[in-house]
Amino acid sequence: MAVPLFEMKNLKNLFSLSDFMVAVVLMVVISLMIVPLPTFLLDILLTLSIALSLIILLVSIFLKEPLEFASFPSVLLMITVLRLALNVAASRAILSYGFAGDVIGAFGAFVVGGNYIVGIIIFIIITIVNFVVITKGSERVAEVSARFTLDAMPGKQMSIDADLNAGMIDANQAKTRRRKIERESTFFGSMDGANKFVRGDSIAGIIIVLVNIIGGLLIGWLQRGMGVMEALSAYTLLTVGAGIIAQLTGLIISIGTGLVITKSATEESLGHDLATQLFSQPRAFAMVCIILGVFAMIPGIPTVPFLIMAFFTGVIAMVLLRLQSAAEEAGVVSEEVSAKDVLKKPESILGTLGLDPLSLKAGRNLIPLIDPAQKGQLLERITLIRYNIGQELGFVIPGVRVMDDLSLPPDEYVAEIRGTKVSVGEVKMGHLLVELPLAQIRAKKMTGTGTKHPLGGEPVTWVPDEHLEQLQKLGIEVKSPVDVIAEHFSEIIKRYADEIMTRQNVQSLIELVKNNNAAIVRELIPDLLSLGQVHKVLQLLVRERVSIRDLSTILERLADYAHLSRDINILAEYVRQSLARQICEQYTDKESVITVVTIDPALEETLIGAIHQSEYGSFLAVDPAVGEKILVQISGHAQNFKRMKLKPVILCSPRLRPHFKRFIERSFPDLAILSYNEVVPQVKVQSIGMISSE
Repeated sequence: MAVPLFEMKNLKNLFSLSDFMVAVVLMVVISLMIVPLPTFLLDILLTLSIALSLIILLVSIFLKEPLEFASFPSVLLMITVLRLALNVAASRAILSYGFAGDVIGAFGAFVVGGNYIVGIIIFIIITIVNFVVITKGSERVAEVSARFTLDAMPGKQMSIDADLNAGMIDANQAKTRRRKIERESTFFGSMDGANKFVRGDSIAGIIIVLVNIIGGLLIGWLQRGMGVMEALSAYTLLTVGAGIIAQLTGLIISIGTGLVITKSATEESLGHDLATQLFSQPRAFAMVCIILGVFAMIPGIPTVPFLIMAFFTGVIAMVLLRLQSAAEEAGVVSEEVSAKDVLKKPESILGTLGLDPLSLKAGRNLIPLIDPAQKGQLLERITLIRYNIGQELGFVIPGVRVMDDLSLPPDEYVAEIRGTKVSVGEVKMGHLLVELPLAQIRAKKMTGTGTKHPLGGEPVTWVPDEHLEQLQKLGIEVKSPVDVIAEHFSEIIKRYADEIMTRQNVQSLIELVKNNNAAIVRELIPDLLSLGQVHKVLQLLVRERVSIRDLSTILERLADYAHLSRDINILAEYVRQSLARQICEQYTDKESVITVVTIDPALEETLIGAIHQSEYGSFLAVDPAVGEKILVQISGHAQNFKRMKLKPVILCSPRLRPHFKRFIERSFPDLAILSYNEVVPQVKVQSIGMISSE
């Protein structure tokens, strides 16, 4: 009966050749402990054990990083089981026949010269070296490596997230790096336990040797009629030979284990590291040559060995010095050639095409503010700004490149987004900013330099530091140059947050939501909305400084209304209504009162009727005269809010809100526009004015 083709494929997938062979080998190794072996086969298997140990040692030397031999803990277990099985098989042959093959006999006769006392001593020495020195040290290194690897995992994960959010790597690269971190922690944790196999094997080897010596003495003396010394010599010699073979293979494996665990963080093999690091200091060899030569001259110390080694180290030092000088000359030539040809290479041009998401350039006089060597505080403040705004808006603000630019005026700084200038400011070193006009400062008998505030444009004054005590006595608030730049830069990030937040940022945030609310992500993306559409909705929110930290709620609201409309502006309004409590909290006072300016109902109807739809989206087409009146009234109300030290808020209908916001944001970018649906019942509304067409 023919076997169907699909069944053959399933059978092949179920029993792959490599997995099947591993299972067979393990079964055979375990059976060696039970089934008596011919001495010839025992010789072959002992030779195989030595060969496998040497292979593992050489593979460990050629490794570039430990994870290239990630299966080493399992291999260590298998080779340990093989050695124990051969120990048991050799013990059976020694005690049963008084002969255990040519390999064990050769080690017993040749290696220790047929003297079982010497053999016992050599066996003890090898065991101590393996057990106390190498295995114990490897075990400690593995334990420390496992502990430090686990402790470093959160920091490495945060570094990957930061690189991902900054756009330095993509999602696949981040996934690969996370997987590598998981493999490292698993590998070093496994190695910490796998060292116990080698340690236990050494202990078992000692016990097996003692049992074989005692058992052989009893069998030879009591069962075979041999003399005590004759039985002791015959069986002990074979036992020690088998024990030395086991301990030598164990020693080789222990050395390989130590090499894998102690592999440094370089990306080259051990031989390459030794060649480039040990032989990179010819002066060390020269000093050793001199020292050995001095030792050779001391009476009583053998002269010839020390002179020979002094000669060899001297030759090595001379060769290394010549190679080093030749490399330096070649380096100078190559540096000159590369300096001429660097601009001809496409790779060098491509490296200059990248744009920084955020950058801050400072003039010559402002370098002390950004230089850590001069205790500049601006870098720390920018890091704090990124953290605070990230917490406030709900996404990771990318890193900021801060640099000096000698082409700028000495006291000027420029903020850029992806290489494009978005704002310019000016500060004076050795001065303090006072938010008062120059005339008022002079009236208080102080000097200063009048200018305009970089944010609001109102008159301010830079007062020399020497007037600080006088300003404090008068109760006048002052700001240092660092405070001014930090406040200005913070406002720039908030104002352009929608441009700063990339689609990669959104993808990272959605990955976080998947951990707690995977169902909503599966429902929404990509069946109802694409990642790009969700990104645009979030951009509209952060553009008006609405936090997106509660991303689960935002995605749920989008899933509720995405089947009704795909218009991004409409979806953003639905989301804002679901975040009403959060939005109101930004503008309410301690008594849960929000102070607003309303729009006259007649004007509101007129503005709603002026909303036009086009292929480029909807917009508010207002009569220029009416628009000018509206902006003048808003300016007056904004001044009232400023005098009251409140955030300016205008309240209007939900249908008008997004269009009215876009209409006034060029003149009043920081003015908040709320709809009636965004005011929760727990908040009281207090109106201090109305915008009308009259």
